[in-house]
Amino acid sequence: MENQLKVLLIEDNDGDAFSMKFYLEDSVTYKFDIVHAKTMEVAFEKMIVSKFDIILVDLNLSDSDGVESIRKFIEKFPGSLVVVLTGLIDEKVGFEAVKYGAQDFLVKGKFDSKLLISSVVFSYERFNLNKKLAKVSSELNDGQTRFENLQKLANIGYYEYNFITKKLFVSQHVAETLGLGESKDIPLDEALTQFINHNSYESILAQVNSGITEGEGEYDNKLLQRTIHFKWKMIDGVFTAVAFY
Repeated sequence: MENQLKVLLIEDNDGDAFSMKFYLEDSVTYKFDIVHAKTMEVAFEKMIVSKFDIILVDLNLSDSDGVESIRKFIEKFPGSLVVVLTGLIDEKVGFEAVKYGAQDFLVKGKFDSKLLISSVVFSYERFNLNKKLAKVSSELNDGQTRFENLQKLANIGYYEYNFITKKLFVSQHVAETLGLGESKDIPLDEALTQFINHNSYESILAQVNSGITEGEGEYDNKLLQRTIHFKWKMIDGVFTAVAFY
C-alpha cells in the first residue's frame, strides 16, 4: 500500500503499547503497520527477519540497559531509524540516546496523537533526506576520485582562474606534481608565475576588462624545467585550462 510505514514498537507496558497504536491510527498521511515486541531480545529476532521503516523503543524495558541498549541496537542494525520513548525522569537520557544515533525522543505523558504522528513523520522524512544527501555526497566523492585517477593515468591536469573573484584553483594532480600538497586556491601573483603565461594572461585580462568573458585558445608555459602545453576555455569569466605534461 502506498504511504504505508512498517513500525517496530518495542514496549513492555501493554497500556502504553495500546496507546501508541491508538494514536498512530489517527494519521492521515501514512498508514502505520505496527509490529509489537515486549523485549529487546524479541525485537532483535524480528529485526533479523523483517525490515522496518521506524523503530519506537522504550528505554525502560525489562532486559534493557537504558541508553546503552540503544547504542548496541543502532550498532547492530546501522541505518535504522530509532525514536526513543522515555519517562519523565529520563528526559536527559533521551538526549544521550540522540547522541548515539536515535533520531528523536518522546517523553511519555507529554504527547498526544497529533504530536506523536508529527514527530514520527518528521523523523522519517528527515532521516530519508539525510540518507539521500549522504548518497549524493558519496557519489560526488567517488566521481572526484575517478577524475583524479584519470588525470594521473593520462598525465594531464587542470586549473581554473576566475578573473572576477581573482581566485585560482588547481586540481589535486597538478598540486601534487608541483609539490603544492593539496588542491587549493592560489594567490594571483603565484598563479602568474607558475601557471599562466604572462603574455597570455595580459591578453585574456584585456578581454575581460573590455567585457568579453568567453573565449578559447592555447599557450605554452615553462613549468618544472619543461615546456607544458595548455588548452584553455573561458566561460562567464572563469578561465579553465588543461595542462598536457
